[in-house]
Amino acid sequence: MFFKKLTLTSAILCALSGCGGSDDSTNSLPETTPPVTTTPAEPEVDYTSALEPALALDVVKTNINTVGGEGQSFYVDLTQESETLVVSLFAGVENKELGDPDLYVKYESEASAGAEGFFDCVSYKGSNNNETCIIDKPKAGRYHIYMDAYEGGDAVNASMFATTGLFSANMMCEEPVRIRAQSMSNAELEEACTVITQTKRLFDETLHSGLTPEFQQAVPDDLNEITNIHIFSSLSNHAAWAEHLVNTNNTSGIYFETSPTQWWHSSDIWTFDALEWTEGRSVIRSLAHEYVHALDGRYNKEGAYKSSVNWWTEGLAEYLGTFNELYYTRVSTAHDGEAASLADIFAGNADAYSWGQLAVAFLIENHPELVYQMLVHMRAGEWEDFELLLDNIATDNQAEFTTWLSTTLVDQYKESVEVLTLGDYKQINGRGGWLFSVDVPAGLPSITFATQGGSASVDLWVKKGAALHPALDTEFTCTSITEGTNTENCTISMPESGKYYIAVASDFVGADVVDLYFSACAGDDCTVATPEQQALVTVTEPYLPHWPEKGTLGTCSLGETYYNSSKPALDLSITNPTEKLVKVYWLNRNTGDKGGNPYVTLGQDESYVSDDWNIGHRIMLTDGADNCLGVALLNDENNTFNVTEEMVVDALDEAPPAEIPEATAVMQSCDLAVPYERISNNAPNLQVVNTMSGSVKLYWINNTTGEPALSNAYATLAEGEVYTETFWSAGDRMMVTDENNSCIGVLDLNDTDNVFVLGN
Repeated sequence: MFFKKLTLTSAILCALSGCGGSDDSTNSLPETTPPVTTTPAEPEVDYTSALEPALALDVVKTNINTVGGEGQSFYVDLTQESETLVVSLFAGVENKELGDPDLYVKYESEASAGAEGFFDCVSYKGSNNNETCIIDKPKAGRYHIYMDAYEGGDAVNASMFATTGLFSANMMCEEPVRIRAQSMSNAELEEACTVITQTKRLFDETLHSGLTPEFQQAVPDDLNEITNIHIFSSLSNHAAWAEHLVNTNNTSGIYFETSPTQWWHSSDIWTFDALEWTEGRSVIRSLAHEYVHALDGRYNKEGAYKSSVNWWTEGLAEYLGTFNELYYTRVSTAHDGEAASLADIFAGNADAYSWGQLAVAFLIENHPELVYQMLVHMRAGEWEDFELLLDNIATDNQAEFTTWLSTTLVDQYKESVEVLTLGDYKQINGRGGWLFSVDVPAGLPSITFATQGGSASVDLWVKKGAALHPALDTEFTCTSITEGTNTENCTISMPESGKYYIAVASDFVGADVVDLYFSACAGDDCTVATPEQQALVTVTEPYLPHWPEKGTLGTCSLGETYYNSSKPALDLSITNPTEKLVKVYWLNRNTGDKGGNPYVTLGQDESYVSDDWNIGHRIMLTDGADNCLGVALLNDENNTFNVTEEMVVDALDEAPPAEIPEATAVMQSCDLAVPYERISNNAPNLQVVNTMSGSVKLYWINNTTGEPALSNAYATLAEGEVYTETFWSAGDRMMVTDENNSCIGVLDLNDTDNVFVLGN
């Protein structure tokens, strides 16, 4: 997955992300390479100054506020050298908007802000984003932290902590890559560096000097010389820490490129050891894939991320960086369902990973001269010329692409066959599928092909005399398709002599197959001795410093996206000893909002007890009016929670009558249901209040056709109900209909204020 940092010049992203006072970026990531400046000598600093409050390692400092754009200074002392120092600034316990602070960290002297400031690390993101600074190989001594603020975007009730315990391993590879790992040995770090080196070599061999303009030369003005790779010890740790540090709900590995031409630039990969998906077998998720994104951004593409070239971005990363196998999955994509055209792929109307990979493979392998022209435009940021070139490529090469899908891909797959002798085995690691062949002599009473061990779930197909693929063939000599297991077995009695082909494939193309063995032997119950299975690793569940003590209800700031494990949360009970009514809701892991209806409403001294929850799940408690009171974070030690009197001081037993807001915009006639031009800014303060006696429905009006998209009602509002959302753009139009979808009027959203009171 790829995410590239956009600046405020990208109006659409700013509208969606709420860019603020850090007036050149949104969603930026930690800066780890100090920029070169020409500033004067650093000032002498009085380390005894009382103006810099101290931070204790792993202790959360709360209630940090700035006023009038004035920043605050802190410091943390390290008594010994460490692998990393992480400084984290985030929304506080009152769950208020963070504002727009930035972080600067400097060793042994005062930190200061801006391009000409003094700092070893800067975190410079948009408004309401957590800020994170990471120092590599910090020495013992004092680290000064300056929290800058912007007038009008002051930090409100923020929290901060510093830790040297998160990334306990740190290595600089031969390539300009820094690996920060939560828990990896030196040997494991070196192995990861080897993957990085191999990926760069493959990148250069594929996009070679005859295909790439200015071979091995970075895009002009790109400052991201070093890529930082953050590897967490498990998916659950990645989900928790990445959400906290960089505001992402990613659970598959992700790359962030932040403002590569600006002084706050950074290039960061966030990924993990996929233990939860491999039942404890260690495999770093998508390491090569994500690093290809970094190489692609540095050497191929100018400027900010463009969704219009996502087919190239993900397609190239899959083409070069898929864990191991490619040919089996290429054939599966091309022949399992309706084929996509080049025009569909380029327009984003086909899956960017699978079909993007095929388009990239076709162009690189068959038309390097076209790739050269594409890279000329991409490197120069000539995107209109690039799109025109793609149009021509799609028109001129579709017939050849169709033939290539049906012929060359199949030939490549057949040529990828691995030869196995009877009585032997092959270890399988990778994704997708594999093709093997075994020569069987005459006179055998039976032969057995089998798979065993390892992660994921695979199936097995056998065909005598011809290479096979389940997307191409319908008749097989033998099949073994067992859901949810890797123990597959095909035994053939009285086999004819000759060559047998065997396909082994995962039932999910994205699954990492690790430590699986395929074997072939003579006999019904024959076995082949295989190496001992690798040791399984037990996942250590995350528990972040700002989370409440286990078994204690936390604040509503825990209402955020999260990942839950498959391990049960034992002995869950929630007790309400207070006189106030308390509702119990599941907290949606994808949105961070309470989901659906309450499980139960607890009166005084009533309890909710259940064994149906997992570690990591979050439960939101509300008052009778659905106002959040607190959040229970289910864990591996103590899940006995009690509501406190302090939590319900201002609790309501029922919602007060809704106040109808003053309208700031007016519903227009249905004549506005015509094509229109969308504006990239967001539509602020959108509220649609229905004061009419009947229910109404809200539909988006397609800006191209002027027709309402009646297949998707964004809301059905009864009398007194309110619809509010943040993802609409200024200029969007919304049709209001009755229950029979007859138009009542049109809402024309603007860029100032959008309170519509229907029925006024």
